[in-house]
Formats: sequence, C-alpha cells, structure tokens
Amino acid sequence: MNHVPLIPQTAPTWRDTIPQDAPPRPRNRVARRRLALASVRHWVAVGAATACLLFGYIGWRAWRDNPAVLAAPASSAPLREIALRTDGVLTRAWVEQTLKIDRRAGLMDLDLAALRDRLLQSGQVRTAVLARRFPDVLAVIIEERSPVLRVHARTESGAAGGDRLFVARDGFVFTGELYPAHLVENLPLLAGVTPARNPTGRGFAPVEGLESVASLLGTARSSAPALAKEFEVVSLARYARDGVILVRTPEVAEIAFGTRDDFYLQIARLDYILEQLRARPTGAAPVRSIDLSVGGRQVPVAFDVPPVPAKPATAARPSARTAEAARPPKIFFHP
Repeated sequence: MNHVPLIPQTAPTWRDTIPQDAPPRPRNRVARRRLALASVRHWVAVGAATACLLFGYIGWRAWRDNPAVLAAPASSAPLREIALRTDGVLTRAWVEQTLKIDRRAGLMDLDLAALRDRLLQSGQVRTAVLARRFPDVLAVIIEERSPVLRVHARTESGAAGGDRLFVARDGFVFTGELYPAHLVENLPLLAGVTPARNPTGRGFAPVEGLESVASLLGTARSSAPALAKEFEVVSLARYARDGVILVRTPEVAEIAFGTRDDFYLQIARLDYILEQLRARPTGAAPVRSIDLSVGGRQVPVAFDVPPVPAKPATAARPSARTAEAARPPKIFFHP
C-alpha cells in the first residue's frame, strides 16, 4: 500500500490577507520614464480624437447652414491664354474682345457665369461652356448659330439693320459677324413677316417656320445646287395660314412649296418644269408662278401676258372673251 506524502502548507503572510489594489510602483528611473510616456501617448490620442470629432461637427454644421464659407479663396497664376474651340466662324480675337478679361486677373478670380453671359449676348453664340484649365488657361467651347436667311429689320437704335441681321434655323434673329462675303450674298432675303420686338425691348422674338425653310433650302442645295443659288427671296406670308413657303427667283416671280409634301420631290418637279420652260422660243411670256403645293403630279404654271389696250370711254362692257384673254394663261405640267 502506497502512502502519499503530505506537503505541509506555509502559513499565509500579510500580503495575502491585505488586498493590493494599487499597481506596483516602478522601482527605477527607466520604468518611471516608460510609464510617463505611455500616459502622454494615451492623453494625446484622446485629445486628437476629440479634436477630430469637434472639427468634423463644426464643418458639418457650416456645410449645412452656409456652404459658401467652405469655398475659401485660393491664389492662382494670372491668366495666360484663352483656348477656343468652335464649330463656326468666330475667332479667339473675337472671344477676347467680347470677354474683356484683365490679363492680370488670376484664373480663380474669373466669374465664369458672367463671362458666359457676355458670349451669349451677341446671339450668334447658341451655347457656351467655360472651364478652368490649371494653372493659367481658360478653355472656351462655343456652338454657333448658322444663318439661314437675311432679314431687314430695325435695330434697337432705330436704324435699319439690313444685311447684318440674320435668322437661324431656330428662328432666332441675331447680328452676325465674321461671315464670309460669299456666304452672305448667297443667303435669300426673308419676306412676308416682320420680326417682332421682344417684350423686354432687347432683340427680336423668334420667327416661326424657319425649321421648314431650312429643310427646304438644305434639300435644294444638296439635290439641285444651281437652282438653290437662284433663290432670292423666301416669303412666309402664307405659311401660318396655308403651310406654304413662297420663293422668288430671277425666272419665276413666285414658286409655292407645300410643307406637307416631300421637298425632294417638289425640287425635282421644279427642276424638270424649268428645264422645259427654258426650251421655249425667245420672247415667250415670262413665268408668273409655279404652284408645287397642290400635291399630286399636276403642277399649275401661270404666265404673265401683256396688258390689254385701254378701250375708249364710250366702249361697252368688256365681253367674257376679253376678260378671259386678260387673265394670265395657265398650263399644267405632268413631270
């Protein structure tokens, strides 16, 4: 039988009986230095976290109440160049003259919204986008209006604008600049309507029907360029009532185009009719009108006739035959 030896237990000391709540105190200088550094790091971390939370709260309140205060002014280099990209005829010199920017001004000092309004004020610029290209370049991208017709109207000063006023595809009336002379000369003149003043007194109200006119002229220039160059006057006198566009050329006093029919077919019929009319003998009656707006294959063509000699005052009432002879003859072409 084995016997387990008994290990005598030592008697408890005062360290075991008295609770030791305080941490042990460092016994040398190195230990005390480490303890101080740890305490400093702890309170620095607590202070940094508190500062971040405080400034974050202040910034959030400022952004919520007044976002403008966060846009602090930043220094920038003076403007060195204006980079222009356009789809029209305007040049960088025109842009610089219109914007009138002081070259000593910094790039961040420019009011892009106000500069954009200066470009749009001319009317020739349809859209404009301005952007800062750091460090010292202002990028300007503009889309110009293309003139469709010339128009005679009076400017704000009361003087006639003459050929310097143009009408764009969207009906906007504007003063064009830097257009080549040959382009201006080939533009037909708008007739039948008078551009109305805007209620504000600046500029003109848009002219209705220019989308159809631009489509007609574009079709004529692409399918019959020689014929399109002869379009001298485009009248909208019957556009609102009948949907008809009237055109005058050196050969025909009035050509009626219908907006409800295909312009390409009407241009083709007109080209055929004019070719047949040019084959007439010399001295034939001039063409008065060609009505392409009636639709179908029958195109009425009217001619001018010399005036009937006046009868003596005692002459009887003109007969039906005389009245019929006084009317302009009309034929129907079947192109």
